[in-house]
Parts: sequence; structure tokens; C-alpha cells
Amino acid sequence: MLATADAPIFDCDIPAIFEPFLQPARFKVAEGGRGSSKTRTVITILVNNVMYYGWRVVCFRELMEAIAESSYQEIVEEIDRRNLGGFFDITKTEISCPSSGGVFKFSGIRASSKRLQNQKLKGFSNFDAAFIDEGESITKDSWNALVPTMRKAGSEIYVCFNPASPLDFIYQAFVTSPIYPAELHGKAYCITLKVNYTDNPFFPQELADDAELMRQTDPELYRHVYLGEPVADSALAIIKPRWIEAAIDAHLEIPDFPAGGGKIGGMDISGGIEGDVIAPKSSDPNALAWRYGCVLSGLEEWQDENPNAAAAYAHPIVLREGLDSLNIDDIGVGASVPGEFRRLNEGQRAIQFRGWTASESPAMADREYQPGKTHGDMFANLKAQGWGLLGDRFRNTWQARNGLTYDPEKLISIPRGLPLRDKLQAELSQPRRESVNGRMKVESKKSLKTRGVPSHNLADAVVMAFALEEVRRTRFDVL
Repeated sequence: MLATADAPIFDCDIPAIFEPFLQPARFKVAEGGRGSSKTRTVITILVNNVMYYGWRVVCFRELMEAIAESSYQEIVEEIDRRNLGGFFDITKTEISCPSSGGVFKFSGIRASSKRLQNQKLKGFSNFDAAFIDEGESITKDSWNALVPTMRKAGSEIYVCFNPASPLDFIYQAFVTSPIYPAELHGKAYCITLKVNYTDNPFFPQELADDAELMRQTDPELYRHVYLGEPVADSALAIIKPRWIEAAIDAHLEIPDFPAGGGKIGGMDISGGIEGDVIAPKSSDPNALAWRYGCVLSGLEEWQDENPNAAAAYAHPIVLREGLDSLNIDDIGVGASVPGEFRRLNEGQRAIQFRGWTASESPAMADREYQPGKTHGDMFANLKAQGWGLLGDRFRNTWQARNGLTYDPEKLISIPRGLPLRDKLQAELSQPRRESVNGRMKVESKKSLKTRGVPSHNLADAVVMAFALEEVRRTRFDVL
């Protein structure tokens, strides 16, 4: 709410796009790019409610070790900007309004244990609102601990965030696959606004100049910073988001896109090596991808920790799709899968089931990759080669769609209606390029986990489906 007729009226104009936030709702979420006034507008609304209606508000961050890491300073600046200092007591740890009984408090959500976390959050159960700024860092566990804490009748949860990764929990929960309905019991329940600088009438000229220069010189970064599009790190991503976008329905848009070709698949097994221990990763799905020539034709994922059972699930799909060959992640728990496929395929038509060991040396290592450099010179292992060559296909397709020189035999197309396409696009853009003695290496899954990025099983399956073909004698052939 804003000022009422019986309360003093202060300068508290807000951008028109935020007017839906002036009605009661359980969740109020604003996502978008820099300069959109998300944080400032929400703080304007909350300051009014603390001052006029005695709201008790807790301002959360995922982690907060010092008050400087909170929204404290932004609230102080709002009070000063509107000359409200006479209505508030500002201490080093909280901001209160004695006349109304309202207060702002500040806290991190995450604690060293779930028990300590629950104890910390329990103290805010009678608060009127929670405000989470920089919400892109909120994890699913933290969110699930926070929401039941805000149990007071009519309590509200505000979230502001600039999308970072398309796989971030908060982005998926409110944008990609919303987990709350817009209305419940005939009333507004979850209000999610996409807000950018173009919606901010107070956008400063300095930022307008910066946005225009960035748009001209680095369109991808501009889309991320100012238009709030989640993207991978522009400098380090092996496959850039704009390349992936260019591949959508490329077979329908590029006149000399090659028709036909081999039917080849890739399968990533749910499991791997953690340290020196081979163990299943139950949270990761198995993934299967297949292509027809240069067109990605199908994607499938499913949960099954038993690798042989995973093979039994995938085998009918391989037969149904008429695949000529299937590259199979055979490292760690996947070691038995190529052999299991061969057993299942006895008496069926001829299919090549090949183990694909990511840590092995690149295929055709002595073949020239670029003038003066072989595949062995460029890539640290088979996985790096697979990701690097797939990235080359996406970049080549982007060049074709943008009037640049390209190789028509090294294109890739992802049909727009392909199931799991959105998830695949997100996964493809996440792993970063690393370097070992001048050779490319793919960021480890452990590193991705540290950054809060889920495992990219679908993307790995696609990498294997498009991998450089080389007939290798594996240990299964020898056996």
C-alpha cells in the first residue's frame, strides 16, 4: 500500500509496471535486468507499510555474515531520499518506526545445519513480510525452509533478482516452470513481473549511455545485463547461448542444410567417479539423445540408478528409432552398459554399441584440426573434443544464419518442438572452457556443483551423439 488519506503524503512515486504489487498477494516477484528499479520500488512499498501500518519486515539474503551484505543501506537511502528520518530509529542492526511499531530486521537464510537454520528462521514467524534481494542465489533447500516460516495471516514474500543461470532454482520456480498459481481462492496469489530499464521512468542518462554502448559492442552481454536474460559466462562458455538460438529450426531456415545422414545416438549414465569411489548419482537422470544426420531428432531422460536397468529402458527406444550406432558413457558405473546392450540386442538387427570414455585421449588425435594444430594439440581428452566440436557446429550454424562464411557439412539443428529442448539449451550453455597445458578441458561437474549448476546429462548425451566417429576396439570388443 501507499499513503492513505489520513497519513502524510511523501514523494513515493513508483513505476507503473509495479502497480500489481499494491494489492495483497502471498508472493510478489520482480525479475529483470539492471537499472529497472526493482529493489528501490519494493523498498519504497515496504517503507510505507512499516511506517503507516506497523509492518514487521525481515530482509533476507542466502548468506549474510555482516549487515553490509544486506538491504540495510538501500533502506537507509530510501528514508533519506524521502526525508523520513524523523519517523525512524536507525541502529547498526535494525531500522524501526516507533510511532507504528514497525521494523526492518536482517538475516541470512543458510546456516551450518538444518537445525540451526530452522531455529534462526523460527524467530520471524510473526512477521508481515520477507524481502529477498539478489534472489538468484537462493537455493531450493533455503526456499523450502523459508516459506513455511512466514506463517502469519496475510504475510507476503517479496523477491527481486537479476537472472543469472537458466538453471537457478528461483528462475525455474517463477519463470521457466512456475510452482505457484497466479490466483488462489479467487484472489491474487503469485505476482511475477518481468521488469527492465525500459519500464523505469527514472532511468538515469548515465546508465542509458552505458546500455546503448553495450548493445552496440556486446549484444549478448547487453541482453543479460540490461534485458535480464539468463546466460552463461560470455567469455568462458564453450557453447554460447546465441549460437544455440541460431540452431533452432536451422534445417528449415538454411537453404543448403544437408538432408539425411546416419542415425546416431549418445547415452549418459546416471553415475560416475567421485574421488576414487565409483558411485551412482541418484539425483542425476540417465539421458539419451539421437540425431538423423545434422538434425537432433530426440531426447529422453529418466531416473534409474541401476545401469543395466537403464540399458533395458533405452534399448527399445534405440530399436524404435532405427539407430545405426550408439555411443555410451562407459566410465565408472557405466562400464557394464555397452556389454548389456549387446546382450539385449542378440537376434536383433545390427547396431554398433560403443563405449565412449570421456577421459581417454581425443579420437583421431593426429588429424589436423586447424592449420598447424591437430586434435591432440587442441583437446585434453575425448570429452573436451566432443564439447569443442559440438561448439564448432553451433558457431558454424550461427555464422550461416548471420550471412557469414560457413561449412554446410558441419551444421546442427534443434527442432523447436523437441521435448526437453529448453532444458537442453540451458545445459549446453553452462560448462566453461578450461585450459591444461594449452589444451582445452571441460569444467568438471564438481566445479559446476560449486557454482550451483546441476549436472548436464542431456547435453553430454548430445555431445556423444555428435562426437567425431572413429572405430575403436574397446575392452568389450576384446572380451
